[in-house]
Amino acid sequence: MDFMKIIQSLEQLLYELMVWLVFYPLTLFKATFHPLRLMDYADDELGDADADRYSDTLSPPIFLAITLGLVHFVEMAGGWNLETDGLLADDTNLIAFRLVAFALFPLMLSLRLLRRKRIALDRKSLRLPFYSQCFVAAPFALGIDVATVLSAGGADVGVALGVAGASILWYLGVQTMWFRQNLSQGWVWALGNALRGFLEATFICFLMAMAVEVMR
Repeated sequence: MDFMKIIQSLEQLLYELMVWLVFYPLTLFKATFHPLRLMDYADDELGDADADRYSDTLSPPIFLAITLGLVHFVEMAGGWNLETDGLLADDTNLIAFRLVAFALFPLMLSLRLLRRKRIALDRKSLRLPFYSQCFVAAPFALGIDVATVLSAGGADVGVALGVAGASILWYLGVQTMWFRQNLSQGWVWALGNALRGFLEATFICFLMAMAVEVMR
């Protein structure tokens, strides 16, 4: 009986891995080129039964986690891991730190939307914007990490900065459109909300990095 359970677990694991292999690039394409449409899709899917959610994409948090894991794998394969000592020298700690850091952006932008819409904060109200935000956080995280890998790999500094800058501009552009759509406000106010949420998340990431540095 236990052997059969192991076989069934392996079967399910293999299938899930193959599903990720197929749907990851599809989800990445949609998140990069049709971000608002995918964010609306995330909102709609949360109303479905658990078994029916995200049937043609990856779950948003899993999508973000896989993206960071893939980047870390490339870093390891190329020997480009910048953290050679301290707390983040451990691969597990580094991945966990990056996951928390990049998840802060969906969190702070989601909180910003709830505050502006005067929606009471609870687990249910936060889940809706957070899941949709995870979809677009993945391409942003990918761009920033690619810039880091390029820099570590000896690429021209201007190229690395260009990739990072383009990623930030893309992300802020998506957030501006998202706030404009959800709050029915003008471009300037929407950009202001996007910048505030982005800077709040960046500041917390900076504090986290400082804390890690102190713990070396």
